Amino acid sequence: MKKLLFPLIALVLILAACGNNSDSDSKAETKSYKLDSGKKIDIPKDPKRIAVVAPTYAGGIKYLGGNIVAVNEQVDSSSLLKDKFKDVEKVGENDVEKVAKTKPDLIVVYSTDKNIKKYKKIAPTVVFDYGKHKYLDQQRELGKLLGKEDEVKEWEDKWKAQTKKDGKEIKDKIGEDATVSIFDEFEKKLYSYGPNWGRGGEVLYQAFGLKMPNKLNDLVEKEGWAEVKQEKIADYAGDYIVSTSKGKSTPAYAKTNLWNNLPAVQNDNVLEVQAETYWYNDPYTLEFMRKDLKEKFLNN
Repeated sequence: MKKLLFPLIALVLILAACGNNSDSDSKAETKSYKLDSGKKIDIPKDPKRIAVVAPTYAGGIKYLGGNIVAVNEQVDSSSLLKDKFKDVEKVGENDVEKVAKTKPDLIVVYSTDKNIKKYKKIAPTVVFDYGKHKYLDQQRELGKLLGKEDEVKEWEDKWKAQTKKDGKEIKDKIGEDATVSIFDEFEKKLYSYGPNWGRGGEVLYQAFGLKMPNKLNDLVEKEGWAEVKQEKIADYAGDYIVSTSKGKSTPAYAKTNLWNNLPAVQNDNVLEVQAETYWYNDPYTLEFMRKDLKEKFLNN
């Protein structure tokens, strides 16, 4: 009887040890992540299947090697990002079931998303408040998410060094105190954007260190963007204007005498860019904008 009992006890101990190791391994597979709200949640230490419902973060996650299994269809509006996500499942704003079918182990959404509670039932859900992070902070957060902090630091150091050099070259050409405005027509209204709302603002104002007209800065400071009344356009126009009108029919504001009398227009200092490609601020898009804007300023 004892001969049978001792092997049985040993087997039980081995199985118990394996169970403990399994629990330990399971815990090791997750890590704590602090959301913008201040709440901490457990997320996969090394996420394998990421659903990016908030398109702003898709390029940054992709750049860091994250495996994206579902992405917001808006990325296709950018000719730069479209090819990078050509084989990824596209989802709309309310495609919760479609997201679930991709079996994600991590979901990324905006704080304004109406389906956050539903997404949380599918997988750990990281909720980003877009307005809370400047563009470099944003990429650092994605680095924390994926455990790629070192890669982000390396990219950031190179980016800062290159754009500092670029900014100096541009200022040498246009003048240290030259001002730049971003104008974008959307649904027949004119808008302008600050240093952290896409459309090239991150590169122009933060990376290159170019100046915004004081009145325009006051206008966009609170929300990061603002509507510009056409009759007031002269108050907000800089020495240079970056217009998101490339590839579009002539905007309504560009057909007015007010527009044609602007010094930037008369001096041929209007730089046209493609709106959709300039929407984002991920490393792929930033590098494209850096080269594109530098070339436009220096060859203007």
